[in-house]
This record gives sequence, structure tokens and C-alpha cells, in this order.
Amino acid sequence: MSFRLIAASALLAITGATASHADLLDDIKERGELSCGTLNYLPGVGYLNDKGEWSGYDVDFCKAAAAAILGDASKLKLVSLTGPQKFPALDSGEIDILSRSVTQTISRETTLGYDFIGPNHLTGQGFMVSKDSGVTSVDDLDGATICVLGGSAQERYLADYFSFKGMSFTPVAADGSDQMYPMYFGGRCDAVTQEPPYMAIRRLRSGEAEDHVILDDIISKSYEAPVIREGSPRLREVLQWMHYGMITAEELGITQDNVDEMVATATDPNVKRFLGTEGTVGEGLGVSNDWMVNVIKAVGNFGEFYDRNLGKDSPLGVERGLNALPRDGGVLISPGWQ
Repeated sequence: MSFRLIAASALLAITGATASHADLLDDIKERGELSCGTLNYLPGVGYLNDKGEWSGYDVDFCKAAAAAILGDASKLKLVSLTGPQKFPALDSGEIDILSRSVTQTISRETTLGYDFIGPNHLTGQGFMVSKDSGVTSVDDLDGATICVLGGSAQERYLADYFSFKGMSFTPVAADGSDQMYPMYFGGRCDAVTQEPPYMAIRRLRSGEAEDHVILDDIISKSYEAPVIREGSPRLREVLQWMHYGMITAEELGITQDNVDEMVATATDPNVKRFLGTEGTVGEGLGVSNDWMVNVIKAVGNFGEFYDRNLGKDSPLGVERGLNALPRDGGVLISPGWQ
């Protein structure tokens, strides 16, 4: 072998090892703690109570990720972020994962240098109106004043939709949700537009839930997903397959209550491989083979995860809709675990 070839091989080995170690997955494991950015004020999504206890859909994703990577959902640092802080915190490395109701769009993925996981919440842009308004569909909002988050994707979608329909409206742009909803409930606008789950949360918190209606119309799809920076393919694989794993657990009937029993008694090779009692799926991803057992113990399968925070077991009672399995009328599906 020539000296040049030997040198090239050595350089490849060095750079390959460096690239492998540079993956954020390795850094998290070495650090022994996962840093996750989220909300702290929105029950059902991200909430920190006066006892210092965190809860919510986006928070539970962080807990699941810590369980998957480190085997323990408590090895987690939750960082409260405002809207303007969320992307700078991710870009700077202050947080490993941004789990803060981020809408996945092509520009964010292709030009801003982010990788999206999931999507783990399929929704869309809807409208809420006063029940006394008599409005029953978005077509009734021609000429209306509409509260919307300024500079958001919803603002663009709203303008595009009304232009396409040949309808007019007057936007009332807000700097954030905490400004937008008081304007709406205070009568500054005829309607407010956002994804239905978040409107349901604000309606419940208003104390006037019976006086407001969320319309059935959806004018744009919204794929919400946790986000990491590009450049850590192994971390992305773990998180993406963790998401798929929560769906698979629901498909297989594996829950928080029965996961230990399933580990001890399962005979189906698919179930055994999924739970890590057979094969090396977890090892191939760089985590423990029982990683999905840890995830299910921490937050449950996808149905439990959804229903506890947003769905039938929460005060919000948001229907799963697209977020249900196909057998239940939704579109949530996972690739195979072979």
C-alpha cells in the first residue's frame, strides 16, 4: 500500500471518528442530561405550576426523549422560551431539542438548517367566533375583523385564503397569543384564527367557554413537530423512531399499565423485537435495547400521550381527528420494525 493511500486512510479514520463523536446524541449521553426548550404557561401543551411541576404535550415529548436516550425521563432540563427566543436558543446550542408547537414548513427545513421530528401533531388553521355572532362557517366572515399572530404563517395563510375566495377582512395583528386572545375576548375583533387545540385551551381559560364556537372549517394544514439542528443524523433517527415507536405501541396494544407484563410474557417476535427482549434495534440506534420500554413507562403510547394532554382525558377534550390510527379514522401510521 502506498504512503499516500495509508495517509488518506488514516485521515478518513480520524475524520470519521470525529464526525461520529460530533453527533449531538453522543454529547447528550456524555453530559447525562437532555436540554429541551418549551412553553411554561399553556396547560395541555407546556405548563409549569406553582409547585414546580411540568406537564403538557410538548413537555411529555421532552420526557420521552430523555427516557429514550438516557433511560430516565428525569434526566431532563426544561427551558422556558418565548416565541422570539425559541429559534435563537436552538441555534446557539442552549437547548438540544425545541419542543414548542413549531409548525413544519419547507422553508424552515431547507433554508434555516433544522430537522423536524414526526410530525407529532397534525392540525390546521381554524377560527373561533362568538356564539351570538351567528357565524357558522368561514364564508360568513367576509368583511370581518380577525385577530391573528403578526408575522406568523397563519397571517400569510389567512391573506391567501381570503384573496383566493374573493373575500375581504381586516387583520388585527398581535405580537403573541397573550396579546391576541385578550383582544379577541375583549371584542376588538369578530374572530380569532389559530390551530383549534390552542383556541380550545384559550376558550377554556377564558371562563366563557360556552359563549364561543370553534368552526369546523380548516383553511390550511399545520404539521407541528419538535425540532433539532441539522448535523446530528443519529439523534434525528432516535427521536424519529421514538415517535414511530409510540404509534407502534398503540397499534400493538402496549400501554403504561401493561408494558412490564408484555416484556415478561410476549411471544410475538414483532412485539419482542419492539420491546428489546429480542434483536438489537436499540443498540443499532445508539441507545439501550429496552429504550421503548423506558419511553412507554414515561409517557405511554401515542394514544395515552395525546388523550392525557389534549384529548378525552384532559379538560380540553380535543378530538384526535387526523392524530388517530387509521383503524380509528385518522392517518397516524408507523413504518415496520423489522
